[in-house]
Amino acid sequence: MSQKEKSNKRDKVSQSYVTIVNTGEKYVIRDTEAGSKAWVPIVIDEGVQVEVVQVDKGLINYLPKGEEICDNLVFTLQNSKGPQITWIIELKGSKNPKEAKHAISQIEESIQHLQNEELCPSGMKYIEKRDYVMAAIVGAPKKTIPIMNDDEIKSLCRKLRRMSGKRVRDMFSLFCQIRLADTCKTVQRRGDRPPYEYTCYNKTGTYINFPSELMKGIM
Repeated sequence: MSQKEKSNKRDKVSQSYVTIVNTGEKYVIRDTEAGSKAWVPIVIDEGVQVEVVQVDKGLINYLPKGEEICDNLVFTLQNSKGPQITWIIELKGSKNPKEAKHAISQIEESIQHLQNEELCPSGMKYIEKRDYVMAAIVGAPKKTIPIMNDDEIKSLCRKLRRMSGKRVRDMFSLFCQIRLADTCKTVQRRGDRPPYEYTCYNKTGTYINFPSELMKGIM
């Protein structure tokens, strides 16, 4: 059996790695299998329906041991009032600077796999003909990851801009970092210019409105 035939067989297996989230619903994106203590709480905007996709060991499940990719992505199935978006997410609980920088390469590796139609036949669905392809790194509570500077994320942001159908004035607005703080009562966006940092925390009911909150930072 060829690699493509094997991939097609895998692709027909139950897609338990996809969760549909509808208008007004709240959802907390986690990676319990990997034991990450980071998460992203989102609430879906009116007129929007999304797929929350487990990427690692879900959509992409053929990696050799030791190779690491991102955790999840959020994909708008429909958005009656705005753009179609793919948001690639890496849940990085560590505050170690080296670990945080490794998250960038994990996202880039994930994009390469999504573009590989032979090994990941469903991958291109999530990144082609999108108005915006965006990415985020998320820290765990009390383990805030260091802020990435322009040089560290330049290559990734160039890839995101090339995949985005709509023009952005500042490619760094396609990337953000998320901090979880148990004292946060409303979502806060910090920074004078992109890349921005968002602060939220789901136990206090502080969810990121998706995708409208991210659209506020697009430049």
